[in-house]
Amino acid sequence: MEKTVKQALLASLPIVTGYLPIAFAFGMAGVVNGLPGSLVVAMSVLIFAGGSQFVLLAAIHAGTAWYLVLGLCALMDVRHLLYGAVMVRQLPAGLRKQLMAAFTLTDEVFATALIRMPEVMMASRSSWLSWLGIFSYLSWVFGTILGAIAGVQLSKAIPLLAEAMPFALPALFVVLVQESFSPRHRMPVIVSIVVAGVLYLQGLTALALMAGALCGCCAVFVRGKLNDYAL
Repeated sequence: MEKTVKQALLASLPIVTGYLPIAFAFGMAGVVNGLPGSLVVAMSVLIFAGGSQFVLLAAIHAGTAWYLVLGLCALMDVRHLLYGAVMVRQLPAGLRKQLMAAFTLTDEVFATALIRMPEVMMASRSSWLSWLGIFSYLSWVFGTILGAIAGVQLSKAIPLLAEAMPFALPALFVVLVQESFSPRHRMPVIVSIVVAGVLYLQGLTALALMAGALCGCCAVFVRGKLNDYAL
């Protein structure tokens, strides 16, 4: 058990390093836009959805109807169903442990698990994935708390800070993609980049990320099926 926790902690370090400034920026953005710090922190504690939380924050600030906000966040996060379909193939049976891991299965946790999980023994994979998610979750909540506490003062003292810190999110994605660009995962990464890039160049920026993620997950699924048939 101790070895599994240590493996998960080491695997989570790139995620934690990226999450802290992003969550700090989220906490800062929330209080700067007039939301109570407790509400901003509660969003991270209960939702834990990264980019969707920024969308939710902008929608609340704009006074968007709740059902439109709910629909938009659900549309953005539907890709997690595909993440789960990919992950469940690599986990031992057990619905309870799989549900525990599902809450913390973010884009970054999924990408890290896709790369690192084959190195973990099958019997330890559920615990490893749960701890990976827990460390990532705690760093997100802690970063949000810090941002909510110091956000107003820092935004006044350093106005550019609030604009620069969200860049940690795309930077984190670049690092994770670079780590996954191995022969085993090359096809899904290329498929995602090509699909998202083509849609982005066509001006479909909102659809590009979701479609790229969808096609990448489908490529992983198809590759797995082809490997099964080969065996």
